[in-house]
Amino acid sequence: MMDYIRSVLSFIFAISVMYMLLDCEIMRKRDRYLLGLYVAIMLVCDGLVLLNLGYAQFMKLYPLLVHLPVFLAFVFISKFKPIKVFFILLTLIAISTSFSLVGLIISSFFDSSREIVNIVCYILYLPTGFIIYKYIRPPFLYMMNNTDKGWFGFCIIPLSYSILIYSIAKYDLDNVIIRPILKDAVLLFILTLSAYFLILRFFKQTREQITLQNEQNLLMTQVAAAQIHFESLEESQEKTMLYRHDMRHHLNLINSYLADNNQEAAQKYITEVEETINCAVVEKYCRNYTVNLILSSYIARAKNEQITVETQINLPQKNVVSDMDLCVIFANALENAISACKGIYGTNDRIIKIVSKVNNNKLYIQITNSFDGTIIFVDDMPISTDTNHGFGTKSIAAIAHKYGGMYSFTAEDRIFKTSIIL
Repeated sequence: MMDYIRSVLSFIFAISVMYMLLDCEIMRKRDRYLLGLYVAIMLVCDGLVLLNLGYAQFMKLYPLLVHLPVFLAFVFISKFKPIKVFFILLTLIAISTSFSLVGLIISSFFDSSREIVNIVCYILYLPTGFIIYKYIRPPFLYMMNNTDKGWFGFCIIPLSYSILIYSIAKYDLDNVIIRPILKDAVLLFILTLSAYFLILRFFKQTREQITLQNEQNLLMTQVAAAQIHFESLEESQEKTMLYRHDMRHHLNLINSYLADNNQEAAQKYITEVEETINCAVVEKYCRNYTVNLILSSYIARAKNEQITVETQINLPQKNVVSDMDLCVIFANALENAISACKGIYGTNDRIIKIVSKVNNNKLYIQITNSFDGTIIFVDDMPISTDTNHGFGTKSIAAIAHKYGGMYSFTAEDRIFKTSIIL
């Protein structure tokens, strides 16, 4: 009976940790129903095999009856590629079998009691789950979200371990207790544990490299945003100096019209001067001066490309997010939006909407734009096929991570949407 309980708890532990490591989230009701039906069918089939063939034969068929269906289920609900799901499954197999090995080592001092093996397994589930959540989950998720290379190599180690462990014991404790192969299994476990230590170290180094690359990309976009800021400021100052210089001539001409009692000409000239000045004034979209300059520059560019721009911006003068980071977000998002709209043939379909507001001390920014064609996504990130492009969305994601916020990029019904909460 205790073997049955241990097997059930091991299965629940493995499923829970896989769900946690793969950061799964089933949003649609239809997917939940399909998954529930799949699990019910799997449990019924496994139950029939267990009743007809017995526990020992069931454990021999465990990879086929349990591992394979679990892998297929998580491929269905996970956002990651199958090779990454396979690596996580193999990792959980290695962790689960290690519980039995630890129990066998301890039980070897007490006449190799099966009850001690089971009790040790029961004790290890909770603390191991906590350690995985606290220390292993973050680097695993970071690597799965940020790199697609090397996963076949990562799978070789746990796959070899799983095959060897299965060939040694067939998941049956009696094969290990009766036969003198515990030392071999322990040695194999130590080698695999060492390999995982190297994998985690590699994950850490890769994360540092990716972080450094993101910081460099972010710095480049900050420099570009600063350049746009200074260019807009310089242009505004030059226009102000020019109009101050010309104002004396304008006033002299108006005085001449009035001296000749030509009020109609004076009024017409004043109207022309007002229109010229209004065209030079930087339009105010928000109370943040620096961000407003960026918005004015990009919105003016969009209008020159015959793009309709709708704004609903409520951005305070001071915010927890630095002005430079806000400029990077708006500059990159609007640059991508303008580029996408320029590819639309009909000018009436070129639309950009900018929404920004603060709610419950959280800054919400959403920029939507129309587009033509197909956008390729990899791990929920849009991928650009153009050379030296594609850094904008990564910079936005890096800023969201910097402030512990959230971001999303979606494309549906020819509308691309960039959403950020900071």
